[in-house]
Amino acid sequence: MHLMKWFRKNNKRIMAVVVVVLMVGFIGGSYLSRLGSGNSGINRTVASFADGKEITNKDLAAAQQELEILKTLRVDYMLRSIGVPMMKNTPDMQAMMLAEILFSEHKTSAQLSNFIKQTIRKSGYSVSEKQINDIYRGTMSNAMYWLLLTEEAEQAGIYIANESAGKILADKIPGLFNSATYQQLISILVKQNGVSEEKMLSTFGKLIAVLKYAEVMCSSEDITTEQVRHTFKSQSETMNVGMVKFDSAVFAKDKSKPSQQQISEQFEKYKSFFTADVSEDNPYAFGYKLPDMVQLEYIAVKLDDVAAIVSEVTQHDQEEYYQRNREQLTEVVSSDPNDPNSPTIEQIKNYADVADEIRQKLLTSRINSKAESIMRQAKEITEPDFDSEDANNQNIGSYQNAASELSGKYNMDVYAGKTGLLNAIDLEQDEYFSRLYLTGSGYNPAKLSRIVFAVESLDASELGPFDVPKPKMYENIGTVKDLLGQTQKDTAGQIMLICRVIKTRLAGEPDSAEMTFDNSGLKFEKENKSNGDVYSVKEKVAEDLKKFEAMDVAKTKAEEFAKLAKDKGFDKAIEKFNKLYSKDDTADGNDPNTFELRELESIRKISDAAMQTLIVQNQGNPAADFMIGQSKKEAVLIEKLYELVPDDSNSIDSLPVVMEFKPDMSYYCVKDIEIKRPDQQQYNQIKLLQAYQEDVVQSQTLAVVHFSPDNILQRMNFQLAKKLQDDTDVNAPEQVE
Repeated sequence: MHLMKWFRKNNKRIMAVVVVVLMVGFIGGSYLSRLGSGNSGINRTVASFADGKEITNKDLAAAQQELEILKTLRVDYMLRSIGVPMMKNTPDMQAMMLAEILFSEHKTSAQLSNFIKQTIRKSGYSVSEKQINDIYRGTMSNAMYWLLLTEEAEQAGIYIANESAGKILADKIPGLFNSATYQQLISILVKQNGVSEEKMLSTFGKLIAVLKYAEVMCSSEDITTEQVRHTFKSQSETMNVGMVKFDSAVFAKDKSKPSQQQISEQFEKYKSFFTADVSEDNPYAFGYKLPDMVQLEYIAVKLDDVAAIVSEVTQHDQEEYYQRNREQLTEVVSSDPNDPNSPTIEQIKNYADVADEIRQKLLTSRINSKAESIMRQAKEITEPDFDSEDANNQNIGSYQNAASELSGKYNMDVYAGKTGLLNAIDLEQDEYFSRLYLTGSGYNPAKLSRIVFAVESLDASELGPFDVPKPKMYENIGTVKDLLGQTQKDTAGQIMLICRVIKTRLAGEPDSAEMTFDNSGLKFEKENKSNGDVYSVKEKVAEDLKKFEAMDVAKTKAEEFAKLAKDKGFDKAIEKFNKLYSKDDTADGNDPNTFELRELESIRKISDAAMQTLIVQNQGNPAADFMIGQSKKEAVLIEKLYELVPDDSNSIDSLPVVMEFKPDMSYYCVKDIEIKRPDQQQYNQIKLLQAYQEDVVQSQTLAVVHFSPDNILQRMNFQLAKKLQDDTDVNAPEQVE
């Protein structure tokens, strides 16, 4: 909804809220001081937990005071700096999650959330982005979670004495307070805050108890010897292989077109599978099920077009910028130019050395500013009226008209258009869309493909509380910027746009084998339309059938190649086969060779556990089905290669060898293969560390589950108090929304 329209519609409610806020600000102290006894004051029951134990406003106030004590001790920094023992630069998720539950702040939580997500992916924890996002979506106050967590640890019988808490705190204080000692800090805090040393120690002890309880609950499952051995083998055993791929698609072009009956039978058999969905029931990875798709409408400008209408950067502009920013334009140099070993100093760069850099920076800033201004105007012109009953498509501004108006106003090309139905991979592979992003409150770029698939009618993408809000149908999205601009000085190829989702299609089976739809991407009017902008289910089925029929030819050619390679060598064989079957079209700039030697080093099997982690980590990723399907195919290929080598050997004598690989409808001619297997001595040396790492991964993964806000409430049987009878003045004003 347009902001001004919303203000006009809700002006009475807004004024009521403002009056209440001003009244509280004016008389808040005296009013709060009158909160004494009774259900409406400090002793009012607000919730219950466990077996009906009550929580009052007084309890919450005490919990909040304890959190303030912990903050004065910088416990939030302490928790976030705790690392996993024996694992360098790996933060402890139990401590990190507790810090975010108790001390999260909007201005810092966005960066911390991104850091946690990066840690989870790097460390291989089976945690989804949604689980991390949910940490910041708690429905209760930090004080309420603190109260419940401390009560939970107490009920479990975990207690930390003040003496023990003091020893831990004395060890941590120098690193948190610039080498201050325990006695120095505590004496200052007691005087400043009027809180006794005993209170600070008991509160800190409660925190340690909560951490200890989390450690117990997240490490309750024993790691078996078989688990350790299996993990060690999968991580330590590697393979080196060289091979040439014979894709049946190379030989399928000469095959006749399948009959309508063949197409219908193939479609019916595999219409419920996604592409690359390899399984025992689908060994060739056929699949015609369509993923979630969106259609976008856009208004776009090219930044090199915008560059032509901005004012030139003058010498005066450059010199003025230099004078204002001299302190930032520095370099480190030797204090004695004649002595390379002399101490270094920081000095301001000469104007002549940075003049070109300044000019480019000022020009880029003007181009981006002008493009953003054009996009803001486009949004204002096209903003839909969501107050209207038929806001879906009747009261949205025309993108074509807006682009025409802005083109005339600025005497430059402003483009408007619509895409076809696109899935997430289409957007990722599009020349322009693949580079576009939006920035939320976390100042981290979120890909446009993630944002548009979060639209309410699909809800196929996970957006966090620090990302941009979920878009609505027909609602303007943007301004969307080009990630290329962050790494490229000139504006060539860069764009800026706004867009909106105008149509969606939920993942599902095609309407029929005859189904076709436009799947064109972002186009500029003056550019030539590429061929292949229409997706045909029938053509996809026919292509698969022709490839399947060509498998015999691929096998024959792979065997011919193996014989030639054995006689003449792989280089000669590859050269000859490329002369016979090289690609005709090299306009895309790719290597025209059809056959090439692929040499893979140190490849490992993809374990079931690793695959499950990949699935969990990609929950909420609109391209997850495709990515996971490709990973499954890769896992099958690696397993097939391992099967070529006997268990009691590291290689095979009869090389080269031809291997069938059904998921790609291909054959491989293997030139050489070597497996590096760990021995018993290596296992004995590392098994204890391996067991420890297994336990760490498990406990760190469970930490996110343990500190989930919803799980905390459920474990403690938390319930908000029933609505109490309102004993306020009957003449009190009606409650405002």
